[in-house]
Amino acid sequence: MRAIVSAPERLMLIAVSLAVAAGLAVSLGQHHPWTVLPLAALLVAAGWRPLAPTPDSTRRAVWGSAALLAAVVAWIVVNAAMAAEFMIVVRDPGFLTLSGMWLTDHPHTDIPALGAVEAASLEVNLLADAAQAWNLRGDVIQPQGAKMLPATIAIGGWIAGQSGVLAANVVIGAMGLVAVYVLARRFLGPLASLAPVGALAATVAHIALSRSAYTEPLTLLLVVAGVSWGWKGVTDHRIGPLIAAAVVSGATSYIRIDGAAFAVGALAGVVVALALSDEDRAWRRHALLAFAGVQATVLLTGYAALWRWSEAYLERLSSDATALIAGYVLCALAAAVWALTWNRRLRADRLLAAPVARMGRSGALIVGGGVVMVLTILASRPWWTTVHRGTEQDNHVFANGVVERFQRSQGLPIDGTRTYAEHTVTWLSYYFTWPLVIAGIIGFGIMGYRMLRHDRGWAVLLGAILAPTLLYLWTPSIIPDQIWAIRRFEPATIPGFALAAALAGWALVTRLSTPSRRDTGKRLVAAAMVLLPLTTWVSIVPDDRFPVATATPVTTREMLGARAQINGLCDLADGRPIILAGTSSHFGSLRTVCNVPVVLALRAPTTDTLATLSAQWDRTPLVLTREPDWFTWTTAPSVVLESTVVQAGYSLQRIPRSVIRRGYNWHAGLVTAQGEVTPVTPSTP
Repeated sequence: MRAIVSAPERLMLIAVSLAVAAGLAVSLGQHHPWTVLPLAALLVAAGWRPLAPTPDSTRRAVWGSAALLAAVVAWIVVNAAMAAEFMIVVRDPGFLTLSGMWLTDHPHTDIPALGAVEAASLEVNLLADAAQAWNLRGDVIQPQGAKMLPATIAIGGWIAGQSGVLAANVVIGAMGLVAVYVLARRFLGPLASLAPVGALAATVAHIALSRSAYTEPLTLLLVVAGVSWGWKGVTDHRIGPLIAAAVVSGATSYIRIDGAAFAVGALAGVVVALALSDEDRAWRRHALLAFAGVQATVLLTGYAALWRWSEAYLERLSSDATALIAGYVLCALAAAVWALTWNRRLRADRLLAAPVARMGRSGALIVGGGVVMVLTILASRPWWTTVHRGTEQDNHVFANGVVERFQRSQGLPIDGTRTYAEHTVTWLSYYFTWPLVIAGIIGFGIMGYRMLRHDRGWAVLLGAILAPTLLYLWTPSIIPDQIWAIRRFEPATIPGFALAAALAGWALVTRLSTPSRRDTGKRLVAAAMVLLPLTTWVSIVPDDRFPVATATPVTTREMLGARAQINGLCDLADGRPIILAGTSSHFGSLRTVCNVPVVLALRAPTTDTLATLSAQWDRTPLVLTREPDWFTWTTAPSVVLESTVVQAGYSLQRIPRSVIRRGYNWHAGLVTAQGEVTPVTPSTP
């Protein structure tokens, strides 16, 4: 029974340890089973006792953990069956999935060009890399982005090959549900904690972002685990859990370039919690210095790893990254300096503790009301403002005119300068519905009140959740189509609102007059938290061509058909170098999955160039193209591979309810010594 009760905490520790070990190993260029798994085992062993749950073998605790484990297994089975086949780069999960597949058999993500650089130098229209996602650094190609997620999903590849990589993020999303349960159990109890887990598990956002290789579910796991361990360290007066919280909150930079936004919130929460604590002042000083020092070290090494393994990406976003890092460093230094003054002589911690002590109950109500007011003002922004972007230099994400295209396709007023940032709270309502959003706002106010009147650990939760939440509610800095835009809120805001809504609901029903009414009220709250997000799976638009439709990110298997297409193209290549003509979306797919040199031609190469390319490698290169008119064929070419890839559509101001079907007709041929192309078929030797 104790094993069942403690299973959620143990699973969370194992999942976090595997991710941290994988992120550290790939950052050192040593991502192997014999490095990652032993390191993860050491981390689990180090945290097994310090992070052990509080003993509880009551019947309610057993039933709560057992129900959670059964629900998580079912959630994994259902969503793994619908796991995306994101093996073509149309958005971020493409290069992250392919990086994970590469790491299944390689120690790092520097991909050798294998002579493609020299081949591409023959003509200005030839490239050895592809814009944005695949960047050339010397004679290697670096996939965009931080590496912890690809390194973690590669563990699935060690177990089950391509299928394991594709399904691994579903398991990560499930571990995020476990982490939310562990945190909720601190203040809701073992059975009530199932309600916020159910709400998160049912949201279209968490389902869709877990089925594809998005970084947000892994960030959610680390953020929520950091809150749980930080809260435990503050309330139990133990350094070990605080160090664990510092590691995982700092490690968000190994996943995302905006990791500092999540780390600074955790830091602020721990600072406030320790400043208000009644524990020995010397212990609190040492605890804060240890937390800040460890977190800063981990965070900055994460950015160093990002520079090493994705230099061009960090340079492209250098202004944003520099601002985040500088802001974090200033906050960390300020926290450290303040902590040094927590002594018997200066007692600088009283600068916060003394006013809070004088506030009393009315002051705590004012603080809680202030939190509610701030979130309410953000929710009301559509009534009194419309946010527009600045110049192209100020906001690069809108430079390609994609907003205008979305507006035109949906029949919306054309205004490409709109960011729709005033609707960020409304975006949350698409996935939770307004009743849960309103309950969440009230719940955050209750958290603020309890932080000042009861458990100081609430400060850790509020800091870690509200810091990134307020930042991105005010300025999401993202293309505003769904579900792309909700990514900003998946790591902290969405689980935070689920927890806050559950807290508000339970606080309400506990005020009912009789036990029977309270029990009925709790059942109704739990049912509402699960059923309300489920209602968003169906979209009703009376004046639309199809008035009733489903949320396609849930009902569609993203990029279905891509896996068979890429594997089919690799079979055609059969180890030959590839000249990919006409599209950059498949560059990384062919280079990582086929593991052959790839040269990208975005314009028709001349026959002289092709003839020279034919002599460049030991084997005759293969042309792969959907633009047969670009080449001189020895005989009339035919389609050698026909494929359709299905994807959920993109929508402004609502959950997508349409499907995109992309058709691919591939032609292939071997380059002759004269620069002509001889068509091939799948049976060509």
